[in-house]
Amino acid sequence: MTTPAPMTKAQLFLTFLKLGCMAFGGPAAHLVLFYQYFVQQKAWLSEHEYSHLLALAQILPGPTSSQVGIAIGYHLHGYRGALFAWLGFTLPSALLMCLAAFLGLRFSNTLNHQFFHVVQLIVLAVVAWAFWQMMRSFCKTPIQYVLMILSAIFVYVVNISINQILVIICAAFIGFIFYYFKNFQAALKPEPAQQNQKRIEPISSHPIKWSWLWLIGFFVPFIVLPLFSESGHNLLWHSLESFYRTASFVFGGGHIILPFLHQDFVSTGQISNQNFDLGYAITQLMPGPLFSFATYLGALLPMTSSALVNAILATIAIFLPSFFLLFGLLPYWRRLMQYQIIFSMLQTVNSAVAGLLLCLLIQMSQKYVLQWLDLVFVICVIALLRSKFPVWLSLIGSFGVYYAVLICIG
Repeated sequence: MTTPAPMTKAQLFLTFLKLGCMAFGGPAAHLVLFYQYFVQQKAWLSEHEYSHLLALAQILPGPTSSQVGIAIGYHLHGYRGALFAWLGFTLPSALLMCLAAFLGLRFSNTLNHQFFHVVQLIVLAVVAWAFWQMMRSFCKTPIQYVLMILSAIFVYVVNISINQILVIICAAFIGFIFYYFKNFQAALKPEPAQQNQKRIEPISSHPIKWSWLWLIGFFVPFIVLPLFSESGHNLLWHSLESFYRTASFVFGGGHIILPFLHQDFVSTGQISNQNFDLGYAITQLMPGPLFSFATYLGALLPMTSSALVNAILATIAIFLPSFFLLFGLLPYWRRLMQYQIIFSMLQTVNSAVAGLLLCLLIQMSQKYVLQWLDLVFVICVIALLRSKFPVWLSLIGSFGVYYAVLICIG
């Protein structure tokens, strides 16, 4: 077997740039694309190395596919490789979302009520489909279903700014309690059954010398950004803190950023509900990471006098936690894999996260479904998303048909 030629930094950037232009279909499709290219086609990573990087990205908050890309770049070319990989994979969708924001600002006043109503229904259908997939993946036991429902009720009823963060913290604590309760029960048995679990052996260790500094860096913005927000330029620092905090607490994929960002920017009146929904609908049509939705929102927020600078700042803020966590935890991955308590806490957190999406789904349904035709349309869009039709074709085609129907009957 011939050893593949090493990948240069320029090749790494261009490879991820190409993948970023063709990575449609969400995180699951992105991960398959990475596997096919880096493991099967080019053999720059082994099966063992890829599964190692994927396992770490899946237990961390933030965008899973982007974190796998960053980890691949770091594994191949260190810190610069991680930056080139992220930049190449994110650049296409970020540029397109920035363009969408500029066009939306220019032409949104010319669009009628029916246009935005259909967009809202499409967003509702996408969220409903994402919730269904998340519930099936994260809720396997009655306790997890109960936790999901209680989380949704709490966020729906308790209207405070940190309600979603409280839900995630409480869910992690419940996972902590469950882990020790199971261990206590197992200790009472004379001959505990041993389960044969396949463990992922870590690959060669990463440099550990400066890793603790990255972990400290992860927590610094939680202290510094609120302090700057109090001292002046409230909108700039509040917005950056919101993007950073959202990425730091999001588990379960890109769709779950929606309730966090909606609460921070729409509920506070900084971005209109129409522009928010329009941007999220457009995000579904774009290649690359769903977190590029932050680029769109940043361009709409008057953080500075330049919309382009605002878009860049928002993009950096929402992806920055991933760099801190990956650089800080990769060297410790061998030890982390031995602590099953992490996976126990992650299971309950994921169930609670599904509850956050359920709450948003209920709230959106109350506002967006105005007649029985709307409900039929949402069900049809969900059916199309479940089919094998391309997502962009399903969304654009269904939008055109129902928009024409509303114009005809209205």
